[in-house]
Amino acid sequence: MNRREALSRVALLMGGTLSAPTLMAFGENSPQNIGSAAAFSLNDAQRALVAEIADIIIPRTSTPGAKDAGVGPFIELMLKDCYKAQEQQNFMDGLADVEARAQKAHGKNFLATSATEQTALLKSVEKDTIEMMKNANVQQVKVGDNVDKEVIESKKIKGTPFWRLMKELTLFGYFTSEQGATKALDYVPIPGRYEGCIPLKPGQKAYAL
Repeated sequence: MNRREALSRVALLMGGTLSAPTLMAFGENSPQNIGSAAAFSLNDAQRALVAEIADIIIPRTSTPGAKDAGVGPFIELMLKDCYKAQEQQNFMDGLADVEARAQKAHGKNFLATSATEQTALLKSVEKDTIEMMKNANVQQVKVGDNVDKEVIESKKIKGTPFWRLMKELTLFGYFTSEQGATKALDYVPIPGRYEGCIPLKPGQKAYAL
């Protein structure tokens, strides 16, 4: 996968900007990164947890949900092939934290809790992540900015936090999947001539990337 293209697509889904650590995560694979990719793998319980969280972020409604689009396996593949060891570790730690919160609040694993309890738990994770990034003054960087010159890594946060990874990769995986692109978006298999500005009709879906 062309990482620059992948990054641009994620940025469009996130409103044109990404956290600075996420931009850093898409660096070229060094021998060390290749080694960490080979070692990274989720177990069955973690895969089920990732798939469930993704489906809570994008549930099935009149259009397919994240599970229908195979977002869970996509997230694992992206983390393995495109992210550095720090982000991989942050993700694993984040999954453990979700389970720990479920045990503390309800005395059972996350997947054994009710849908309402699961949503509440994830909202608490999101709230804590937003506060953490705010306190660490994590920058938002536009795609195309010179990351090496303009990004100053926060000393309070190492790598991209779990929840940021989870949401970005869920959106990326869903809207670039066949299900997401053809069912949730307006997919044009054979585009016509390029027009820089096309007005959307009331109720029309956004065009697939």
